[in-house]
Amino acid sequence: MKEDKIISKISDDGIGISEDKLDKIWLRFYQVDPSKNGDNSGLGLSMVKKIVELHKGEIFVESELGKGTTFTIIL
Repeated sequence: MKEDKIISKISDDGIGISEDKLDKIWLRFYQVDPSKNGDNSGLGLSMVKKIVELHKGEIFVESELGKGTTFTIIL
């Protein structure tokens, strides 16, 4: 039986995330730049990861400083 998957990529052209912080972005309440706290709680990516995993999917991140970040979701 062929297994069909949906692949979704979300990209930006922002400042990027340094390699030493990439593993931490999935942690609840973690913020890459806490000085820009504003109204952010740091829950978004941890919730997205959990929802993707509950659907038996995977999520990956690639980022380059000064060029941006891409999230790939496979369901």
